[in-house]
Amino acid sequence: MSPIDEKKMTGTQQRIIDAALHLISHVGYKSTTTKLIAQEAHVNETTIFKNFKSKEALMDTAFKQHANQIKEEVDAFFSQPFSSTRELLEKTGYFIEDIYSRHRDVVIGSIKEVGNEKAQTIFTYKQEYINHSLCQQLQRLSDHPNYTKSEYETLCFIFNNSILALLIRDIRHDKEDTLTHVTLDSIIQMMLQPFKD
Repeated sequence: MSPIDEKKMTGTQQRIIDAALHLISHVGYKSTTTKLIAQEAHVNETTIFKNFKSKEALMDTAFKQHANQIKEEVDAFFSQPFSSTRELLEKTGYFIEDIYSRHRDVVIGSIKEVGNEKAQTIFTYKQEYINHSLCQQLQRLSDHPNYTKSEYETLCFIFNNSILALLIRDIRHDKEDTLTHVTLDSIIQMMLQPFKD
């Protein structure tokens, strides 16, 4: 079986991938069997093996597809000009929220598999790449020459993970939950604090 081009999936292959990612985000990697994937994708289990040689090959293809999409979107986003730290952080906050929402199953599946050594090489959704790209732009735009690279990296890590926490909160609770008042706008404002004069 020749390697599958993640950009040129057939309708059946994409349904299988989407079903697998959806199941992983709900029941985890170990509990996501090819039988369950077949049921979710409305295909015969042998169809999975005709298109992907194994569950691992399917998962590898699925996560590579999303990782490549995310990388392309991140590159396109950060190639645009930003006029200020405020503009960068505001636009980036909404961009990250959008990425995490659109690639929700990959992100949640990756989080569920933290610590699973077998799945670690498969489950990458480019959070580090987003952090790195944001950090480079932030260093370029910032008027604070006293901040070290490590401090910028820490700020970007906190920013990105705070937005990720919103996604997790929204999955676990109703969006109208009155116990939490943290919003994307409040995270952006928090991130801007170190850059105010």
